[in-house]
Amino acid sequence: MALHVARALEADPPPGATVAVSNRAGLYLLDDMDGFDRVVVVDAVRTGAHPPGTVHALPLEALHAPAGPSPHSVGLPSALALARASGAPVPSRVELVLIEVEEMETIADGLTPAVAAAVPRAIAAARAACGRLAAPDPA
Repeated sequence: MALHVARALEADPPPGATVAVSNRAGLYLLDDMDGFDRVVVVDAVRTGAHPPGTVHALPLEALHAPAGPSPHSVGLPSALALARASGAPVPSRVELVLIEVEEMETIADGLTPAVAAAVPRAIAAARAACGRLAAPDPA
């Protein structure tokens, strides 16, 4: 799903944006963020509170994710907090665009109909997030 969003953004990138694709997670994703001050992350999520295909767009600070059981499975909020606490450079602002999926355990080609229908909304949400990050920080 995120790959579909990234491919569309690569074909027509938002002004000033660099589009990158990564299959990393947690602490390992920080390597891909190195050198960027503002980042939009597009990914799948399964909260169970919303139907598949729901697009969530929010700042990282609004995500309340538990810490992972080990450094190999730590979530993005925890990874950024750990890196920041250790003095490592991390983006100052991170926006998330998440598409609700039915399940995340199966790896397969293709998208479910609900997720495929959500891709254009996720592309629009990612563009809007890039626009918010391009704006100057409020004083």
